Amino acid sequence: MHSHDPLRYVGDMLAWLHQATASEKEHLEALLKQVTAQGVEENIQEVVGHITEGVCRPLKVRIEQVIVAEPGAVLLYKISNLLKFYHHTISGIVGNNAATLLTTIEEMHLLSKKIFFNSLSLHASKLMDKVELPPPDLGPSSALNQTLALLREVLASHDSSVVPLDARQADFVQVLSCVLDPLLQMCTVSASNLGTADMATFMVNSLYMMKTTLALFEFTDRRLEMLQFQIEAHLDTLINEQASYVLTRAGLSSIYNTIQQHKPEQGALANLPNLDSVALKAAMVQFDRYLSAPDKLLMPQLDVLLSATVKEQIIRQSTELVCRAYSEVHAAVMNPANEYKEPESILRRPPQQVRALLS
Repeated sequence: MHSHDPLRYVGDMLAWLHQATASEKEHLEALLKQVTAQGVEENIQEVVGHITEGVCRPLKVRIEQVIVAEPGAVLLYKISNLLKFYHHTISGIVGNNAATLLTTIEEMHLLSKKIFFNSLSLHASKLMDKVELPPPDLGPSSALNQTLALLREVLASHDSSVVPLDARQADFVQVLSCVLDPLLQMCTVSASNLGTADMATFMVNSLYMMKTTLALFEFTDRRLEMLQFQIEAHLDTLINEQASYVLTRAGLSSIYNTIQQHKPEQGALANLPNLDSVALKAAMVQFDRYLSAPDKLLMPQLDVLLSATVKEQIIRQSTELVCRAYSEVHAAVMNPANEYKEPESILRRPPQQVRALLS
């Protein structure tokens, strides 16, 4: 009746087996309660072992049929956990004397686990067969969303499983490496033809989705740390790109680059054509416009970031880089060796004031 529902079908058979084994043991204990000879308990367990041998073959055939039909990764994983649980429970009743029955259950557990990991690996290998381009909004791809949904289902059934903690942890590590490593590889390949800022944005969004999925479950701390390191590496790129975006549009980029590369033996900065006081004053007009409305100079990529916290971090740290660049320009202009006449009239704002306006 229940063979169409693999989990219930296997679960009902195992539950019946558990109940029948316990009943047989109770009957034997009742039958032999007057016996005072030693070794009665061992004899009872041995007899229960013989009684249960007959059920092993039909049980194995039925469970094998369910597993080999591959009902899907999540169901296979639930069946595997169920078998592990009943192996543990039934061995508590019969000890190790029902070796045939326990071996049968253990074999079925290992088979379901093997086919579960085969199913996961197959799903993961398909990710690399046809890598899709990142969507226009640089958000997670549909393949990433589907795989994370599958991972969430597996991990949710893992969290609610009745298997001992150490066994669950070992499974967990294997599940994560089976799914996450190919996912990361897929995202990297998918982003490989994008520009620097687009690539970093797409990777941050994809990694952020992985991180928020894993954060809901136990045993994920090490993986969460690794994902955070990868996010931070791409964040550094976005922080530098945003600072460069601002400096270019606020008129400071070429001035800042020239000052950084300038050597004293090249003479005073004021004598360079693009660094005379007229050029600097014109740049400061542009820079003042930026200071009056810094939010207008944000890269379009920042608007498609999924995490508001990440966006704030990029703005804060890139603004710090802009302030440092202005401080260097200010110090160079104020330096008498660079021969600027009345430098205070060229750069009217001290670095502290710029920092205060931008914070």
